[in-house]
Amino acid sequence: MEGNSRHKRRTLDRIKKNKIQIKQNYIKMKRTIVIISSLLLVVFVCNAQIDSTKIQTNSLTTTVSKIATVDTMVTKAPADSMKYALLYVYRPKNFVGFAISYELKVSNNGSAEMAVGRVKNNAKFVVKLYQEGPTEITARTESKRVVKLNVKFGAKYYLKCGITMGVMVGRPELNLVYPEQGELDYSNM
Repeated sequence: MEGNSRHKRRTLDRIKKNKIQIKQNYIKMKRTIVIISSLLLVVFVCNAQIDSTKIQTNSLTTTVSKIATVDTMVTKAPADSMKYALLYVYRPKNFVGFAISYELKVSNNGSAEMAVGRVKNNAKFVVKLYQEGPTEITARTESKRVVKLNVKFGAKYYLKCGITMGVMVGRPELNLVYPEQGELDYSNM
């Protein structure tokens, strides 16, 4: 009799443990579904924003994927700046990759890359370029983006930055913009 009641107690204990484990697994599964749903929503919103950004993008911008060398995207700077060129760097406010920032680096005529600033969401800054000639402007997160330009003293250049979707981290986006558009964008930030 006593052995039978022990067996019943063990069986009841196993059933309780199984019920607890089933509840824990159910909670884990529910959390996983919520996380996956959230990620899918974020991806959907990001893709929708990227698509709307591509549609609204001004035809005056030059995408960095083509790595453009552009001399026509220049406006003259004030006379006192004849010993350097000005690079206006700006990143408009955007939900996509808002927490991601990256270093902007410049190299002239094959020299070592020099960090000139950190590109953050909804931020802008000006860089003085003290060397004329071929210049590469680079940014890197999980991938590297490059813009090439031929720097001339006394000129102003406008670099519109951003983030596009990546595998693990957003990828930097660099666009050399015509001065008229760049000046308007830069002053409106």
